[in-house]
Amino acid sequence: MHDPIAAAILRTLNYADLFDYAMTPEEVLRFLIETPASRAEIVSALDDPQRLNGSVARVEGFLTLPHRPQLVAARARLHVLAQRQFPRARFYARLLAHLPFVRMIAITGGLAMENARDDDMDYLIVTAPGRLWLVRGMTVALVRLARFFGDQLCPNFLLTENALAIPDQNLYTAHEIVQMIPLYGLDVYRRMRVVNRWTEQFLPNANGVDATPSEPRRNRIGHWLKRAAERALAGAIGDRIEQWEMRRKIAKLAAQIPASADTVLFSPDTCRGFFSGHRSRTLKEYELRMTND
Repeated sequence: MHDPIAAAILRTLNYADLFDYAMTPEEVLRFLIETPASRAEIVSALDDPQRLNGSVARVEGFLTLPHRPQLVAARARLHVLAQRQFPRARFYARLLAHLPFVRMIAITGGLAMENARDDDMDYLIVTAPGRLWLVRGMTVALVRLARFFGDQLCPNFLLTENALAIPDQNLYTAHEIVQMIPLYGLDVYRRMRVVNRWTEQFLPNANGVDATPSEPRRNRIGHWLKRAAERALAGAIGDRIEQWEMRRKIAKLAAQIPASADTVLFSPDTCRGFFSGHRSRTLKEYELRMTND
């Protein structure tokens, strides 16, 4: 296809289709793959059937591949489920924000796109340097408490402010970064977006560094308790707890890594444990589709 805008639209819809996801025209604009374009250019391409050659279906305001109109009904159902989940996800984010040394919290994964196929609430957590594993230990305690109330928290990506630049640069990771929803620590979030400007190579329209919600007001008592805990754990005692917890958990987690795992990294600045291999499978299937088209 010699029409770069039409080709980019088809790339974008094919990638979304890997997640069984119907898109709005506005989402196609924001997540357009590789080729920058204006809203007018996207609308023009979508309104000209010859440019897309019948390769896009329009159903109730959504766009899918021609053989996938059923995704629109699924999108409506998942929107309702997401609206039920978001208040709980925000509630737990507020609790996490009051833990000492937590600097940023964002919703990631399917819930960030209203496309969660289960009840999991995925979080990315940024911590102060030198306290990642201490924060992880406290977070796991909250995960277990939430499970008692029937909620599944998945804080599967923790990093410190020293590790905001994500090294594995690919379309899947770019999507994860730009689609996350920050709920706490907007200054840190903006820094993270700036140091990962490489995402614009894959998603040039999704720069939106300042397109973030206002930060919720923090509870004064909780804020005071957080600062007091940080002062108490800032010195040698906190260092010893951090080193002990890091050695203990890295040894345990490293023994659980399957051969099919995606990028897994356990270090003083990063705890990233994606064991499912979903990223690798998605990128391989996307490349296969693009090769065959």
